Amino acid sequence: MPDIRNLDELAAYAQEQVARITQMQQQLTEQTGSGESPGGSVRARTGPGGRLLDLELTPGTLRMSPEDAAAEIVAAVTAAQTDYATRADQIMEPVLALRPSEQATDALDAGMRRIDELTADLERLAARRDLDR
Repeated sequence: MPDIRNLDELAAYAQEQVARITQMQQQLTEQTGSGESPGGSVRARTGPGGRLLDLELTPGTLRMSPEDAAAEIVAAVTAAQTDYATRADQIMEPVLALRPSEQATDALDAGMRRIDELTADLERLAARRDLDR
């Protein structure tokens, strides 16, 4: 954190951080992850929250046993979700100073709550500063 000497500098710093977080959130919504099953018979694409966006099955997949086809599908979706998590880490690490896929969910949730609190504090400070002018 830079050396902040007054309320205006604090507000400017906080606004910069909020802008970085907003940009990060936008980038995350635009990302997708791609994955392929080990046998190559299934390809998947996922988005934020692990949401399945696309699933491609080769004709050979339909000739597999239900158990084998299910395993191929699960593997492709899991690979796509892992790919998305890696991309999300690359976007989030510079802003949050952590790799969310390597953190406990509770720690990440607590960090996001803290960011929300800081945003609210910034808005209060900015409103007070505007009143004082």
